Amino acid sequence: MSFFKRGLLSITRRPGKSIILLAVLFILGNVIAGAISITQATSNVESTIKDRLGSAATIELDYEQLDKMEESELMNFEMQPLKLDLIEEIGQLSYVKYYDFNKMLYLGSKEVNAYYGEDTEVDFAVEENEEYISTDFQFKGINYAPVVDFEEGKGKLVDGRVFTEDEIKNGTPVAIISSKIAELNSVHVGDTISFINSVYSFNEETGEESVDNSREVPIEIIGIFEPQKVNTDTENNEEFNWMDIDYQNTVYVSNELVAAETKHSMGEMAGEYEEYYVPIFVLKQPEDAQAFEEEVNPLLPELYVVRHASDAYDSIAKPIESMSTLSKYVLIVSIATTILIIGLVVLLFLRDRKHELGIYLSLGESRGKVIGQIMTEVLIVSIIGMTLSLFTGNLLAQSVSDKMIESNNEQTTDEMFYYSELQTDLTTDDVLAAYEVNLSTEFILLFYGVGIATILLSTLIPLIYIMRLNPKKIMM
Repeated sequence: MSFFKRGLLSITRRPGKSIILLAVLFILGNVIAGAISITQATSNVESTIKDRLGSAATIELDYEQLDKMEESELMNFEMQPLKLDLIEEIGQLSYVKYYDFNKMLYLGSKEVNAYYGEDTEVDFAVEENEEYISTDFQFKGINYAPVVDFEEGKGKLVDGRVFTEDEIKNGTPVAIISSKIAELNSVHVGDTISFINSVYSFNEETGEESVDNSREVPIEIIGIFEPQKVNTDTENNEEFNWMDIDYQNTVYVSNELVAAETKHSMGEMAGEYEEYYVPIFVLKQPEDAQAFEEEVNPLLPELYVVRHASDAYDSIAKPIESMSTLSKYVLIVSIATTILIIGLVVLLFLRDRKHELGIYLSLGESRGKVIGQIMTEVLIVSIIGMTLSLFTGNLLAQSVSDKMIESNNEQTTDEMFYYSELQTDLTTDDVLAAYEVNLSTEFILLFYGVGIATILLSTLIPLIYIMRLNPKKIMM
């Protein structure tokens, strides 16, 4: 009779011991299945969310380090602006797909109303001082004519066209506005609207601010865009989504136009004007992020750092990260426990069967076949136990992860917020919504692979016992 048939008969002839081994494997299998399921689900969430965040990077001041500096250090610290030639040098690195650098300026208008949210009627344009115009429109200067925000899916051009290289180079007064502003003010492509650029002065004696000089900035609308990644539904929110409002009131123009209007708005201080740019680099692939950062860091002025769009994941995924870390520890401990417990259980069963094993060896059966019989018994029971625990472990993972997410989410504390050009509208709720425990083919294969490998390691202790058996002593 082959060792495989003997293994099958041994399982049926000793149902009590087989059931005990099955129960132990089922319980431990649930823990392993649950840990693998959670680990895989959290890994999938990270991959999904980081894909949504994109591969963009920027360079900005390290505000966290600035906050840690002593007052005396801050007084002596001289902030160096990012030079245009440095931005262009970084933009030529092999990791960069395309790049841009932006200048910002806020202007008001008497002709068009800004967007403040759905069903909101607010008139901030003229206060008690009729000369005062609320600067609600963010002029975002660009140098990359196709517009990086459109290329990366933050916005989508729904009417008109993007800029030409000549318009960017010459600072032609043309712009792209949002569909909300266009609808609110019945503006169409080809229309010209005027913005107001004012120079203000402050009277220290009266504490009042007055307008020294104002000029109109007529802009031809060449395109209309729609936001794609910010929340445009503010009807049911108690507070407006400021990111949505800010982006809806964005006016894309050339950097040259922003530079000219910035100098005018500074009035007498225009002679001390120094250009500041916010760079944006889109990498060819997300995997280049670390290499890009390592190459760029030595080139940067003091206290400047590289920020990646994917960095936002760390701040919004704390419940998932906490669960992922815990599940990895649970998996390691459960595998180690399984190896130890199954090894000891099988060893105890073998000690009760030492006369049976001694007979096999005395009759000339090789130790290899005896080992094969024991492994057959253990593997058959193990596969049955693992199959049962595959489904219950997955359900357990879903239940446990829901509780852990709820607990960790409640304990999440608010952190200091710093504005970044790569600011995302993704929230912890978006991360949790992407979390899903399921019975995928990858999970099933991984579970059986880890389970069978663990069981094989568990048999090392019994194998040593069989190798040391002396049939003559047993039969005496």
